[in-house]
Amino acid sequence: MHTASLLALAGLAGTVQAISFEQVQRIKAQEAIPRWKIEALRAQALRNTPPDAATASAWRALDAQTDPQVGKAPLEQVAAARDEDELLTNASWLRWRILSENADARFSFVYAAQLSRMRDEQGNFDQEATIFYFHAKLALTLDGMRCSDRTKAEHLSSWYAQQDDLQALAQKSSRMPAAEKSAAILEAIAIEEMLGERPPMGWLCPRRGADDNSGPARYLNDTEWRKYRADQLEQLTRNAMRDL
Repeated sequence: MHTASLLALAGLAGTVQAISFEQVQRIKAQEAIPRWKIEALRAQALRNTPPDAATASAWRALDAQTDPQVGKAPLEQVAAARDEDELLTNASWLRWRILSENADARFSFVYAAQLSRMRDEQGNFDQEATIFYFHAKLALTLDGMRCSDRTKAEHLSSWYAQQDDLQALAQKSSRMPAAEKSAAILEAIAIEEMLGERPPMGWLCPRRGADDNSGPARYLNDTEWRKYRADQLEQLTRNAMRDL
């Protein structure tokens, strides 16, 4: 499992000269986003050539229980890995779904929790777990804002915040040095910008009328939502760069 380095901007923390928004955007475009594109290709290559037959079978079984159109996903099963081998198998599948298939925010929440439980010879994966935790929150905010009725998105946000692994991760992130936390947020933004927008999700946006033609519109107007998404990504970038 690859542990992504923080944005190159973290190395500029503490310098005398302030970092400009244009510098942040340039480093994001030239370094962070290309790096995550490479990670997406690596995840896809691993999915195409599983390390063994058992892993291939496990991934096929998880795929069979997944349908983005209706929000079907075996995330409770994935989260309940019984041993380290199953944890790695499930985490690799989640990484592929997120980076190569642009899975919804729930996958990033579960992946962040999985990473927080994993260890290797270099230590833990808390740094990358924090990045995907921030990405999960960002993706759910953006996708939820597409709904005229945001109760489902708000419920999911509250529910995941109450999970033990994610509570511990949130506490760790709150204790991070400001520059490291900001760099992790910028990495999450880079992931989201690399992936691009997800389609409207009926399972996330409840229908408020008896049918498609009654009651308020189910989704925000596409043009309005895309402006909101772009503005939100820019504002979050500007907020994060202040602590670099």
